[in-house]
Amino acid sequence: MIGLYLAQIVNSGLALGAVYGIMALGFSLIFNASRLINFAQGELLLLGGLCVTSLAGAMHLSPAMALVAAAVAGFLLGRVLFASTLRLTLAASPLRQLMLTVAASLVFQGVAILIWGKNPIMPPRLLPLPDLRLGPIFLGRDTLTALTLALTSVLVLTIFLGHTRLGRALRATAANPVGARLQGVDTVLCHALSFSLAGVLASLAALAVGPQAMLRYDMGLGLGLKGFAAATIGGYVSLGRVFAGGLILGLAEATLVLTLSGELKETATYLLLIILLVAAPREGEADRP
Repeated sequence: MIGLYLAQIVNSGLALGAVYGIMALGFSLIFNASRLINFAQGELLLLGGLCVTSLAGAMHLSPAMALVAAAVAGFLLGRVLFASTLRLTLAASPLRQLMLTVAASLVFQGVAILIWGKNPIMPPRLLPLPDLRLGPIFLGRDTLTALTLALTSVLVLTIFLGHTRLGRALRATAANPVGARLQGVDTVLCHALSFSLAGVLASLAALAVGPQAMLRYDMGLGLGLKGFAAATIGGYVSLGRVFAGGLILGLAEATLVLTLSGELKETATYLLLIILLVAAPREGEADRP
């Protein structure tokens, strides 16, 4: 019996943690480039998922085309978010920039309601992976899909940031914006790129979370908060640590969900978030990637 519970916790926790990890990567990209916490990240996931679901229903997307559609939708949504928030307030106070992302999240939520309504939508499984059993550990197809997307995202981002000219420019902007400008780096372009890449990550997270839970107009806030918590646990500056923060949060939440009653699990989950945020490393305590 204990082994069964542990297997369920691992399966559910890795599925949740992979989604939180992908979201946390988006928070980390934007924070490192602009020192801004993007509280519209959850709505990027929502709109990206809804767009891909509508396209899949109309065009019967193959897995490869679903990935392309998610990437394009996320990139464009992230660019729109940048143009309507940070681009307008590059010289403004951080508080004003932060509140603009909060306002943008409400606008995006309203757009989702106007176009798709308030009824939950169950997206199709666009990435059909088989179940996997490793001894006593069972990974369902949704868990395997989420982990595959998450690990691929970490790998691609690591290569992009470390081995491409544009990626190095983004890192330079994150490390020292003034110095980067003096070296000829277009820091505004790098800010825009960080938002666009965060949008791509959010849309990929939608492909992972959709089969686990239906897309709802009000789901963005909860997922965004947990992605923010995961990024904070990971310290923001290392992709591996940020992703690990998502896995830690997912496993901890799965443990609470499977051991507590329905009335207590949400309260306990957010209490856990508070504890993890308090215990998380502060900025500067971790080395940059």
